[in-house]
Amino acid sequence: MQNIWGSRTESGLNADEFRDEVALHLMRNLGEPHTAFSDQDGWAGKSKEPGPPIDVLVVPPEGERRFAYVCTMGCALKRNGDKTRMEFVMAAPQTGEAKEDLARLNLAANTVRQFAKLVHIQPVRVTPGETVQFSANPKPMFEGSKQLGFAFATPRLPNDSFQAMKLQGGEAVTFVAPIPIYRSELQYGRTKGPRALNKALTKAGVTEMLDIHRKPVKRSFLGMLASLFGQR
Repeated sequence: MQNIWGSRTESGLNADEFRDEVALHLMRNLGEPHTAFSDQDGWAGKSKEPGPPIDVLVVPPEGERRFAYVCTMGCALKRNGDKTRMEFVMAAPQTGEAKEDLARLNLAANTVRQFAKLVHIQPVRVTPGETVQFSANPKPMFEGSKQLGFAFATPRLPNDSFQAMKLQGGEAVTFVAPIPIYRSELQYGRTKGPRALNKALTKAGVTEMLDIHRKPVKRSFLGMLASLFGQR
């Protein structure tokens, strides 16, 4: 397989070596990964999408763990605008219904892949509680859901040691989870700050598990009035 940035990248590893490091990290903390998406055009230097070529690895559900875990591979081979190295992760519930399971897996994989590209294209602050919206007046992103933005969070589903991975020379790769959020949560983060939003999401038990129907941890004034009068 060809390398993304030549025989050696600034990380000190070529693409195959870095893939092995990420795969081993996933295996130690969660399970054996497989490649769910290979950015073949990007690896060949022909990708029409902006940003670096990104592969997505997936750890399938196993035993009592009824979710697949997706993780990007390639973002951290080059530092982003904040001069840090990171990869993005999400969990996709798997219930045994093939069509629904595949849809959730594809949604999670595409989400992390796009963020892995975005941080190399635009100045995005990727720390817990920081939020992203894709327009001045964002609209719901998913069919049947009112979620319209994302908040970044520390992964919580794997072992605690998963959050960062050391490269040769001691440099760290951080794993980040983009969590879909509601307008009220987006506004809360804007007014109270990233730490307050991250604390509220963590306290409510929100993780990197894809859940487009979860209840908002912070409701708007109009939402609270609707609840009082029995409206959804």
